[in-house]
Amino acid sequence: MKHQCPSLKELLAFDAVARQGSLTQAANVLCLSVSAVSKQIAALESFLGVALLCKDGRGIQLTTQGRVYWQKIAGSLRAIETATYETRASHGDAGMITLASVPTFLTRWLIPRLPEFRRRHPQVTLSFSRHLAPAEDMPAQVDAAIRYGSGNWQGVVTEYIAGREFVLIASDGLAGGRKGLRRPEALPDRTLLHHEEAANAWPQWAARHGVAQARVAAGPRFAQYSAIIQAARSGLGIGLVPRILVEDELAGGDLYSPCGAPVVVDQGHYLCVRPDRLDLPAFGVFREWLLEQGALSREATGSSARA
Repeated sequence: MKHQCPSLKELLAFDAVARQGSLTQAANVLCLSVSAVSKQIAALESFLGVALLCKDGRGIQLTTQGRVYWQKIAGSLRAIETATYETRASHGDAGMITLASVPTFLTRWLIPRLPEFRRRHPQVTLSFSRHLAPAEDMPAQVDAAIRYGSGNWQGVVTEYIAGREFVLIASDGLAGGRKGLRRPEALPDRTLLHHEEAANAWPQWAARHGVAQARVAAGPRFAQYSAIIQAARSGLGIGLVPRILVEDELAGGDLYSPCGAPVVVDQGHYLCVRPDRLDLPAFGVFREWLLEQGALSREATGSSARA
């Protein structure tokens, strides 16, 4: 039975023309003649039964159907290129790992440590994908992800990295200054900043410090900890965030931690991996290094949170 799919050569020719906006430039990219590219496009149009290109003065442009078709196939072509690169590079413990990560952890904790990983393991390349939504399954093109939550996700193996120890953060620009924040029971009189995926953080802090939970329920909600940190720096209110994400601000004096001891919350940052990727040598190297860094980070903050 004939497959209902055009040839890869035809698709690559069309993709090159769509990206370059020119038959001549596409031919140069593909190291083909303009005539050869034109024949590939003509064959693809014949197979599909629609026109993909139309003349635009002396140049060409995609038809409406051509643009829609290209948008649908372009991602798959990039995925084939990436998978081919990864497979060709995977000798020994070398290779590429495609990783998704929650944004604040990536920018504030992981990226500053990656130069050291690169020095130790130059043969491993990390490719970062978009972060995953809370209820989203692991896509097939992603090998592993760093996710924030309780550690319970279906279909993946999870290991705790760090981030269960939460601290209060505020700036000197907060109305009323530090003087009014000497006792935990005074905090609910200020604006409290909440993370929409950490609904239990403020209630757990309140229970630890003898504050009625109803008094810590109100306040703005944010989707990312980076927004809460910036809001606290701007004097909008008091945040409750994983300590590993604000070490620099606390050490530099941009933020301070008001009254009340840190609290260990029942969620944190986890490494999640598809079971069929566990045996990838490059992943094994990255996993060992990442969990080592997580342990060092927990020791540095004096966290009582354990895996």
